[in-house]
Amino acid sequence: MILKFIKAGLIIIFLYGCGYTPIFSNSNNIDLNINIINLEGDKEINNLISQKLSRYQKVNSEKNYNIKAVSKYQKDSLTKNKEGNTTNYRLSLEISFIATINSKSKRIVINEKFDMKKGNTVFEEESYEKFIKENMTNLIIQKLLQQL
Repeated sequence: MILKFIKAGLIIIFLYGCGYTPIFSNSNNIDLNINIINLEGDKEINNLISQKLSRYQKVNSEKNYNIKAVSKYQKDSLTKNKEGNTTNYRLSLEISFIATINSKSKRIVINEKFDMKKGNTVFEEESYEKFIKENMTNLIIQKLLQQL
């Protein structure tokens, strides 16, 4: 019994002293001003992009980016069963950004794909698909910020 407490205590001490910090913990300290000029494509994806990039609107920033984005979302049938009903889907999201800073434009295209099983109910499948869309959009926004 005492040995368990000693092991737990040592684990806590080692984890506390290892210096772990999340990768994007200081993402709010990024000195960027991102202005969204135009969003085209899937409305749900565009709303997510607008929400995520609104955090990076800082007036007194040295780097002022103007962003145009075109999003393309597809849900394709990946596999079917014997009856011809879809069992797996491939969700594909491609967002093409055009970032302009000091009259210099840079085109950034980022793709994400995810294979999803069909849900037991329509509601379950739609809510899972929405969750996956949000996660793919978050990944794309993180990749965009790294490239800017």
